[in-house]
Amino acid sequence: MKIYNKKNFRYGLWMTVLGVLMLLTSIWKGFDVKGTVILALCLFPGIGLLLRSLSRDMSREDKIAELDERNKLVEWRAKSRALGIAELACFVCVLISIVGMRAMEAFFGGMLVAFGLMFTIMLLAELFTLLYYNKKL
Repeated sequence: MKIYNKKNFRYGLWMTVLGVLMLLTSIWKGFDVKGTVILALCLFPGIGLLLRSLSRDMSREDKIAELDERNKLVEWRAKSRALGIAELACFVCVLISIVGMRAMEAFFGGMLVAFGLMFTIMLLAELFTLLYYNKKL
């Protein structure tokens, strides 16, 4: 048995092991809805990735799809949009924390520091990547 796509094999093996551990834990402690959903979300895609990594044709399809320029463009645009949405959400939370500091200073003060730090890190990451790619291109 030959592994044609090692990256998918690793991900599939990891997800399958997590799913099996979750199954054993559920058998030992009892099944609940959240655990069963996590079990299904780990076990079934993990087995699927394992099977795809062991098949020559399916692995070739996966590698072609991974190298496709349109798929890369869609992924980059989605990540860029996600960063913009996360920045906006952090900024709104910073504003809410500033307003809420009048009511409960200790709670909203901690939130202000946390969201302010996250917002700053996101802005700096965006700035440095922008500078890097402006130099590179």
